[in-house]
Formats: sequence, C-alpha cells, structure tokens
Amino acid sequence: MKRRKRKEGKLIGIDISQEMISQFRKKCANFPNAKIIHARVDQSLPFKEGFDKIFISFVLHGFPQDVRKVIIKNAFEVLKVNGSFFILDYNEFSYNEIPFYLKVPFKLIECPYAFDFIGRDWKQILANYNFGGFEESLFFKDYVRLLEAKKSDKDKESCIRIAIPTNDGINIFQGMLGRAKEMFIYEIKKGIQCRLIEKRNNPFANTMQHLKTLDVYDLLHDCAIIISGSIGKKGIKRLQERGMKLFFKKGNIREVLTEVVKEEGLQNNKTSWDFSSSFEGVDKF
Repeated sequence: MKRRKRKEGKLIGIDISQEMISQFRKKCANFPNAKIIHARVDQSLPFKEGFDKIFISFVLHGFPQDVRKVIIKNAFEVLKVNGSFFILDYNEFSYNEIPFYLKVPFKLIECPYAFDFIGRDWKQILANYNFGGFEESLFFKDYVRLLEAKKSDKDKESCIRIAIPTNDGINIFQGMLGRAKEMFIYEIKKGIQCRLIEKRNNPFANTMQHLKTLDVYDLLHDCAIIISGSIGKKGIKRLQERGMKLFFKKGNIREVLTEVVKEEGLQNNKTSWDFSSSFEGVDKF
C-alpha cells in the first residue's frame, strides 16, 4: 500500500467485521491517510462521486444477484467520472468442465452463490450500469480475474438498447425468441429520444441446436432489454444470467415499446419517438 498510495491521497476501507477493522487499524497505524469505517457495501454509502478507484476482492461471488446489483450501483455512485472499479474475483467458467481436482475444493469451500457467479457475463452486467473501458488480468490458470471497469459519464453517454423479435416489422413475434426472422433494435438515449437504430437478421431462425439462446445472446449482447413473446425456461435463465432484463409482451411493437419504456422510467416528458422506420418500410436498412 505504501508504494501505491500517493502522500496526498486517501484510502478508505469498508468492512462489517470488527475483527477485520481492528486488524486494518493495527497494520495501517503508520499511514495517517488511511482509515476504515464500519459499513455494509450492499447498503447506501456516505460518499458521493469522491473516489478515483474502488477495489473489491472476492466479494461479489458471495452474494445473491440482487445484492450484487446494489453493490455495483453503490460503486458507480461513489466513483468520479472515468474512475476505475477493480473487481478481483473468479473468472467466468463452467463448473462442469473444470478438472476434478478443482471441482472438489470449489464445491467444499464455496457458497452456492459462487456457482451462479461464474456463469454470468460480468462485462455486460457492468455495461448495463454505465461501466465500460474494460481491462482484465487473469491468474491461476485463468480461473481468477482482475477486471477493471471505467465509470462512464451517465449524462453524456447513457443509452439503453432494447431488442424486439419480429417477422413483419409491426408486431412482436409470438413464437420462441430464437425463431424470429428479425430483431429490431431500439435505443433510448438520455431519456429524451427513442428510435429504431438497426434491423438484424437472425441466422438461427430455422435451426434447432441445443444452445440456440446463447447464439441469440451473441446477436443481442449490446442490448439491456429484450421484449419477446416467448422464451424457453432454460433460455430465460441463460439470458438473465448474462444481465439481460426480459419482458414478455404481445401485440403491436409501437404500443408495447411505449408501455415498457414508461414502466421502466426510461423517459421524461420531453421524450421524442421515432417509429417511422418500422411502420413506413424498413428498406432503409
């Protein structure tokens, strides 16, 4: 810590364990700019955009997903714009595919939440909270990762993409998501504009492979929300594990999209809507 911290800088630790707080104070007694407070990372923190860097070590995997989202939101709120969020934790991997000599200790020492953690797409989840500029370093045969994510300027860069499957450009496709011929991509930008930005052909519409949902995810990975008529149970889990929010709706794209945007609070009273591309011909794509 002495090598890494500038004399004019400050270091603040957070812990709920009085024992860990005592250890910190003993080891950092000679560092007047370092202090620790008794607080929970999954609750509101008494700071606001004051930090250049945040570092957490093997924390996220020990919580359920709804609590992890709170921790990420807290990190975003206390970081300065362009500040770095460092996460040292397990990398993404399949438990079923790791060697037996690693399976046994992982199962014995880790909590159930860790099995959920290693199956999620953390870059996409962080991107949904306006983090970007990812850099990573891998350790222990790539099973451990140090992931750095930069806080984006929410006011300048915040936008959300919504994917809607369709076969006619007017209504939501009512079959399984992966069987739709096309995916219309809408963008909500700065809470003031909703527009159709792209039409993507679905090359997997007529295939029946076991992991089709993951192929569809690759097609829609930059979207935070999918509005679909139907998704299989396993597909729902796979998409949610990768940070996507799902809505199951039927009917006219324009009406449903307006409804979802209002439900999610993604608009303000000056929001403009551009549906012309989907209702007056999509040949422009």
